[in-house]
Amino acid sequence: MVDEVGREVVLHRRDGSTLRGTLLRDFSPGDHCVDVRTTDSQDLRVEFEGLKAVFFIKDPRRRDLEVQISSMDIHMRASAASARVEFFDGEVVHGRVAQYSVEEHGFFLFPTAPESNNEKIFVVVQALKTLYVETLADGES
Repeated sequence: MVDEVGREVVLHRRDGSTLRGTLLRDFSPGDHCVDVRTTDSQDLRVEFEGLKAVFFIKDPRRRDLEVQISSMDIHMRASAASARVEFFDGEVVHGRVAQYSVEEHGFFLFPTAPESNNEKIFVVVQALKTLYVETLADGES
């Protein structure tokens, strides 16, 4: 697991509100919550039950570079399936999914649009309306 402590994130709640902060600890799809320090220095534990998704913000330099070269990580293209996520509120995000299990509380989606401000998105399964995952064809990489 990559150390994500201190990463800037935006938590999108199911009620439509957002919360910006930094991660206080790593979390995984099997967890029930995410711990963040808000921009006003409050430490909060936010349960997945009230969340739609956790957006991991790109470093502005990385975003600018990706927009210029209009590509994403080659490894991610080869090892992950294309996915279309539709949230209960109608928002649709396209990306790549490396792992997904119905037993987990969520999964990581890697946006494919180079202009995206998000490096990855932790999608909370309970906030989904539909998930379409395109499996890789034999021999495709």
